[in-house]
Amino acid sequence: TWLIASTVGYNAYTFTIETLLYILIGGVGMYKLTSSLQLNKHVCAIAAVAFICCGYNVGHLQHFNWLSGAAFLPWCFWSYHQLLNNPVLKNIIRTVLLFYMLVASAHPGITISAFYFFLAYKLFFLFSKNENKSIGEKLKQSGKSHLIFLVLFTLLAAGMITGYLDILPHFSRSEKVSLADSLLNPTTSQSWMSVLFPFATVKNEALFNTDVSMRNSYFSLTLLLFFLLSLFSKKTKLQNFLLFTGLFFLLLSTGGIFKTLAYKFIPFIGYVRLNGEFRIFSIFCFLLVAGIELDKFIKQQKPFYGNIKWIYYLAEIIVIAAVAFGIYESVHSRQSIFYNTGSISSQVGLSAKLKAMIDAISFYDTLWMQGFIQLFLLWAIKWAMRFRLWSLLKKIVVADVIIACLLNIPFTGAGKVSVATIQQVINKSSKGIITPKLIPINQYDTISTDEEAMIGDWSMYNKQPGSVSAVFYPIILKSTESYFESNIQYSNKAFLFTDDTTVNISIRSFSPQKIDVIINNATGGHLILQQNFYPHWYYSNGKQKKEVEPFGASFMSVPISKENNKTSFVFEPTKVKAAMIVSLVVFIILVLLLMILPGKPKQFFPSSPQQ
Repeated sequence: TWLIASTVGYNAYTFTIETLLYILIGGVGMYKLTSSLQLNKHVCAIAAVAFICCGYNVGHLQHFNWLSGAAFLPWCFWSYHQLLNNPVLKNIIRTVLLFYMLVASAHPGITISAFYFFLAYKLFFLFSKNENKSIGEKLKQSGKSHLIFLVLFTLLAAGMITGYLDILPHFSRSEKVSLADSLLNPTTSQSWMSVLFPFATVKNEALFNTDVSMRNSYFSLTLLLFFLLSLFSKKTKLQNFLLFTGLFFLLLSTGGIFKTLAYKFIPFIGYVRLNGEFRIFSIFCFLLVAGIELDKFIKQQKPFYGNIKWIYYLAEIIVIAAVAFGIYESVHSRQSIFYNTGSISSQVGLSAKLKAMIDAISFYDTLWMQGFIQLFLLWAIKWAMRFRLWSLLKKIVVADVIIACLLNIPFTGAGKVSVATIQQVINKSSKGIITPKLIPINQYDTISTDEEAMIGDWSMYNKQPGSVSAVFYPIILKSTESYFESNIQYSNKAFLFTDDTTVNISIRSFSPQKIDVIINNATGGHLILQQNFYPHWYYSNGKQKKEVEPFGASFMSVPISKENNKTSFVFEPTKVKAAMIVSLVVFIILVLLLMILPGKPKQFFPSSPQQ
């Protein structure tokens, strides 16, 4: 965020680049993780590509801080299990840096989930018999490394921690959400049909009963087959841990009774409002379980026989049944793209025709369309496994997840407009930091409903302080909620105003942290700034610096007099700034130490079932 904002700046194209970069980081991390597990190189590539294109990423292309959490998850797991097995300083520093990346960039729900995920892994390590050491010896060995980890992480995260502590008393989400709100937008149990039919989740709201972004959990047809095979095979200890941990997060993601119990008995889970984000941990775990199982299949040179054969044919039967059902219902109910060819062909231009085609697709169409694709993929997978063509299997997985992405992206990611079209809307916003106009807030420029559907509320882009109505994003302070809930509002005033309409106000200079104002014809009274009343705001009239005074439910004011026609509003969060400097210095030191310290991490957790 800092890199882009301080160089080329944000626009629709850099947003897209950032999104793809996070997804790529996650894929590289998954390759690194599976390589450290000594999996076959084809399996590592398959796991990486499947993670890049998994249904979670495709579903949340518009949710940056959900993607960043997914991006650093495999890196953190890789580094943490290196640390547990080889607690040298270099491993500690690398783990601190990676965990900071996760916590600083990810949605708080992912941070909370990650805490329990890695706590579970720590307990698994302690009670595992992979080493000839007692639990006491393992605790003593890891105690020092974890203490150093906590100290370094606290120093590195000093700015973030201080910022959180500063805002939490004023933040509307600083307390547990209500039980009803905590059950919103789960990945419902019926949504898990996406592991076989990802395209089917883009339609039929009544069936899935959740937001479309929360439904997709696909991670390739090949890995699904081997995940199912692992359920009927002898598993490694790591597979068992991942399987049960993945099932735990799956139950959390479905909401209902499981989330209700967690809300009441597991600390911090009640702060998570959108349960669908829990499923990234399920996908991550199940993908690794499947990858290890595929690796065993390759290394032990197993034939296409027994359990894998029966699982394959069961999947084939289910897919054929879905195709038949989809075709029958499309014809029987007349809910199909084929009954809308007239309205599609009547559209002018290719873009309009494609939009109409997307809208005309029914749930039954998605079943038979995805079903035919899955049939061809299943036949190709069977061919590759029978003749042990692992390089071909890798290409099949790539084709599989690319097709799944392309089918779902118009519904959950890019939508039905181009990046250029979105940028045209954003271009209506002035470049850089501007001096706002002193006009009534209710006279600000607006954009159309269709344009707001693309980019969100225009108040986030117009660079004019104030909004005529409450906006869900960005962060809502308690004082903001109080203001919009009150009957006294000031949208007919400029963001700077006085009670005396004869007073002339002009802005000499404007920046996010300082506003210099010139006031003429003042006889007394107060100058009101329609900005949230918050600690660290001061005013200066050239002679003295004092804290601003509250005004109404939310805003701030300063006294004005005839003798002094200049005043400044200044925001100075001194403690937060100092803590951020500490974070920056510690970050630089840790990166330098990571570059110069010796110490190559061990390989561990071999995937063979004998070990």
